[in-house]
Amino acid sequence: MQEMPAIKPRRSLLFIPANRPDRFDKALNSGADMVCLELEDGVAFAQKDMARSNMVDFFTKRPGLPAYPEILVRINGLEEAEGAADLEAILALPQKPAALMIPKIRTPEQISVLDKKLVAHASDMAMHLLIETAEALEYASAIASASPRIEMLLFGGVDLATELRATTGWDAMLYARARVVHAAVLAGLDLMDMPYLAVDDPDGLAAEASRARDMGYGGKAAIHPVQVTGINTVFTPAPEEVENARRILAAYRDAPTGVVVVDGRLVEKPVILKMQHILAIAEAVQA
Repeated sequence: MQEMPAIKPRRSLLFIPANRPDRFDKALNSGADMVCLELEDGVAFAQKDMARSNMVDFFTKRPGLPAYPEILVRINGLEEAEGAADLEAILALPQKPAALMIPKIRTPEQISVLDKKLVAHASDMAMHLLIETAEALEYASAIASASPRIEMLLFGGVDLATELRATTGWDAMLYARARVVHAAVLAGLDLMDMPYLAVDDPDGLAAEASRARDMGYGGKAAIHPVQVTGINTVFTPAPEEVENARRILAAYRDAPTGVVVVDGRLVEKPVILKMQHILAIAEAVQA
């Protein structure tokens, strides 16, 4: 039976505006699998330079960065002067973030150009891409495969809804969400759902996160540390799921014909792959 490759836990991604360095350590200790220093929409234009300076200080004045959580930086748009300045500052860092988060993508060519810049200055830096423009939604599959360093797509539902003249409601954005799932799966990428904007509504957050999980998303972004625990809970396999997966895999492994019925249901390869994925996530979270 083929084993699943090791995966990283990417259930939750917490955005922290880089103009608020007083919140950096709290974010790192929030329990989020990924922490993203925010230079783009979460920072007012007048504070862009300050935020960039704080980001540089974060990576230069700390003796070492933890392997967990993953630390990312969301830069400004690639075609903006602020985005060019962000990228220049990051490439000059002796200690770099694990990945760049790239917003406002419109074409796969933008990613190809960025990939060439990273080859010389940050050969092992990953990219996580925001799908938040109408063009990005149209070319999602081509964008997702535009560079081998792309590891994750983030559904940018807020900006995308504005471009589509829609609301951010679940039904209004269902087609767009599904299209991003399709693109990520085709390219073999991880997948993160948009933030839930009502910080004081944990039940609404859990409901939307559960729907996203059932669609194929592996995690959900957060805009406040208080959201992290609820997100992690939804995207962590429950103990009974883990035990059931182990039982099904054991029965399949021990079946002499490769065909087995568990609890009255036929177990075939798609079921096995799902059970392996559940165990891989559970093991990644515990590591």
